[in-house]
Amino acid sequence: MASSEEIKEEVNTNKQDDNKFRIGEFVFDTFHEYRDGQEDLKKIECINNELDIHDPKVAVRLYNMIRTGEIVFKSPIGDKFYAHIADIVADKSVGLIEVNDAVDEAEDKTKRSKIIGIVFIGLAVIFFAYFGIAEISDMVSTRKMAQLQNEKSNYTKTDDSEVKSQVTNNEIAAINSRVVDPKTLTILPEYQPYLAQNPDFVGWLVVPDTQVNYPVCQRQNDNDYYLNHGFDGKEDSTGTLFMDYRCDYINPTTNTIIYGHNMNNGSMFGELKKYLEEDFYKSHKIISMDTLYEHRQYEVVAVCLSEVQYQDDNNFRYYNFINADSPTELDAFIRTIKNLSVYGSNIDIQKTDKLLTLSTCNNYTEDGRLFIVAKRVK
Repeated sequence: MASSEEIKEEVNTNKQDDNKFRIGEFVFDTFHEYRDGQEDLKKIECINNELDIHDPKVAVRLYNMIRTGEIVFKSPIGDKFYAHIADIVADKSVGLIEVNDAVDEAEDKTKRSKIIGIVFIGLAVIFFAYFGIAEISDMVSTRKMAQLQNEKSNYTKTDDSEVKSQVTNNEIAAINSRVVDPKTLTILPEYQPYLAQNPDFVGWLVVPDTQVNYPVCQRQNDNDYYLNHGFDGKEDSTGTLFMDYRCDYINPTTNTIIYGHNMNNGSMFGELKKYLEEDFYKSHKIISMDTLYEHRQYEVVAVCLSEVQYQDDNNFRYYNFINADSPTELDAFIRTIKNLSVYGSNIDIQKTDKLLTLSTCNNYTEDGRLFIVAKRVK
């Protein structure tokens, strides 16, 4: 059985192969199985850091905690670790393998185990307190957003095929190429109250069958403010969906980027991970992104997993692609998303398309990102 350090080293070289996820020697068919494997690996690392698993008494105690369900593993990685602990018990603790008696004896005589238990209890109290406060904060944020949603007219999901058949490619190209004078525009009636509440309000995003049904803000020269401020301007760890300040929503740049937190309760962009399920991706291609002045719809063309690049990396950064100053720059972006796409490289993007990118965190890897690319179709 490889140690957690060896597994972790193998994880750093992981690559997706044929839409499967890999951790070392283990291959997972689905993203959810892959996440279970990651969680098991973290538990194993914690155990190895805190305990000497080669100590016979510790090994027996650990063996029984796993056997009785006090410690739960959900993946083949955990199963293999359990088998490894069983081997240690068999090799070094033959005299202790009378399980119940050995555990009692170990609990009575091992002060270190007691200390670790107290530490774990203390940490558990801290964690419960922290997450309890976070949960209350999330509930307050969710209620605030629900109030904003109730003020807006109900959204009805449009059939994907209906949207695609309504506008021809030539018509879309004509829409994308036009230049609009902002002075000639009129704010849509349903969005006037939101602009009155927040002058940074620029539009409304809806992703059907998710919690994404939120206002979108844009703050001049600032991509940090709405990471920790609500729509009402008050500090809020949930934040608000916001458009990259470098984008123009009236006369759109090649790519409009909207950011949002990946919240555990599914709010903000927490449910964009549904697009990692192929059936959901195929049946939810059309999303709505209205501006203050018009209703717009986009077709999802790519679902991608990436990570934040370091300063000295030369890799193409999708989150810095705002406007294609040349065909070469657009080609580089298309190549990038083909390489990062979860569902293969058959991605239909033309040089006349206007793109919308939804970006959020994803812990499939350190500093991981999930981003969804869509093109305007209405």
